[in-house]
Amino acid sequence: MNLDPNPSAPRHPGETVAEMLAATGMSKKELSLRSGVSEKYIDMILRGSKEISYVFARRLECALGLSARAWLDMQERYDEVRFVRKERESVQPEEFDAIVQLSPVLSVLRQMGFLRDRVDDTDAVLEVRNFLGVSDLTKVPEISSHLVSRAQHHGGVEPDPYLLLAWQQMCERMTEDVGTSASFGVEKLKASIPAIRHLMFYSESELPFLLKKTFSACGVVFRGVLRFEGSSMRACIKQRGDGRLTLCVTADAERQDIFWRRLFREIGHIVNERLRRFVDFSEQEDEDTFADEILLPAEQYNIFAALGNYSPEAVQRFAGSQTVPDYIVVERLLRDGLLPESEAENLPRYTWTEI
Repeated sequence: MNLDPNPSAPRHPGETVAEMLAATGMSKKELSLRSGVSEKYIDMILRGSKEISYVFARRLECALGLSARAWLDMQERYDEVRFVRKERESVQPEEFDAIVQLSPVLSVLRQMGFLRDRVDDTDAVLEVRNFLGVSDLTKVPEISSHLVSRAQHHGGVEPDPYLLLAWQQMCERMTEDVGTSASFGVEKLKASIPAIRHLMFYSESELPFLLKKTFSACGVVFRGVLRFEGSSMRACIKQRGDGRLTLCVTADAERQDIFWRRLFREIGHIVNERLRRFVDFSEQEDEDTFADEILLPAEQYNIFAALGNYSPEAVQRFAGSQTVPDYIVVERLLRDGLLPESEAENLPRYTWTEI
């Protein structure tokens, strides 16, 4: 849609009809006879109170010589300009408030090319409407309540509906044209967990390609996406109509252990439930146990923790026995209060902002 805030004055194609009649000396009566419509119909076209239909455009082509496509293009431009003007006039004061609520994410959406850099307030409302797929931003809270089949609640806190819808739309836009090498299957994903787990040992530069390739073989479109500042959304899962599934997780420049625990947490959501649409914005739940068990099985970890030797050498030996990087063991010990918090500063970090 053309969102030019100052579109040229709309020109109804009836004006062009009037000009051609004047130039050729043809009367309205003659045009009505040539085109097979009443003279009253011609009057309505000339006044701009009747649109040029496909049928009448073809008849005008015969009567006046200008192609039907040209008449239809004129009508489309006229309708578009009028629509944009009406859209701008329809913006409600509450929608400007919604734009303020969305301010933490607008910079991200502009950075990703979903929104333009410089627009006035009214045009910003129109662009955000278009991105979110709504005709009225005040309806977003109602839409968000139907957005997910199940959304995670942490401490009874509801996610901001505007951020929730924006997050879901961003994830869908980033995966809509991406295919996979197979259709989705839970058993395929389960069987691939060891391979995904092994990717923890690869370099940051190799991971994006390997993650996408490994998930693709399970019928899962995988993307690591930017996180909205101040937002609690961490992942988005959606069953696609083509039999595939999309999985988006935040991939901020953050500790590697956090990324992998989050990734296996979301795999847990997929494995444990066939979810059609899901947005994860909580921090504690059953899938955390699933992720912990994948990374460090409880039985082996509890034996190691009970020994009380958490020296770098002991951690390295135990990590090697479990085929995980050292930082996975350190994170678990930190979470259980068995290592001082200062150790967290030494945990490795990824530098990416999206995958």
